[in-house]
Amino acid sequence: MKGFFRVIFATIILAGLMIIPASAAEDKAVNWGDERYQIMVPGFIETRDMTINGETTTVVVVQKPEKNAENKYRFFDVVTTDTNAVSITSTVFKVNQEYAGDLMIDLDNGRVSYVPFLDDDFENLSKEPIYFGFSFRDSSWNKIYDCPLWVVFEDKK
Repeated sequence: MKGFFRVIFATIILAGLMIIPASAAEDKAVNWGDERYQIMVPGFIETRDMTINGETTTVVVVQKPEKNAENKYRFFDVVTTDTNAVSITSTVFKVNQEYAGDLMIDLDNGRVSYVPFLDDDFENLSKEPIYFGFSFRDSSWNKIYDCPLWVVFEDKK
C-alpha cells in the first residue's frame, strides 16, 4: 500500500511540473494536482527519480539557497488561493526518517516564505535528499491539504 501511494505521489508531482533542462535553474511553481496549493521553488533545476529508503521516489532538484540577513535559509514560498487556509505546519525529515526541523506559521494573503527551524546545519543536511511535509490549515486548525516534497540540493554551477 505504501508503494502505491508513492507511485500516485510521483505521478501527481510530475503532472504538476514541466520538464526543463537541468542546466536552466529558474523559479518554478510545484503543485500536487491542485493549483490552489503551490510551492514557489527558486533555483528549480529538474525532477528526478531516486531510490530513497528502498522506494523509487520523485525528487525536486534545486540549487542550494544562500543564507539571508538573519543567517537562515529561505527554501521556498508557500502559496495558496484557498481563502480558508490561514496557516501552514511543516516537518522536515532526513532520509532515515529522522526529525530535522519544523515550521508553524500564519499565511499573509495566502503566502509565506518557508524558513524552517533546522535541527542541524544545512550544509550537513543537504548532503542527502530532505523531506519537507507541508499541511495547510484553517482557522480551527483543521488540516485542509497536505503537500509532500522530497528535495535534493545541488551547488550552483
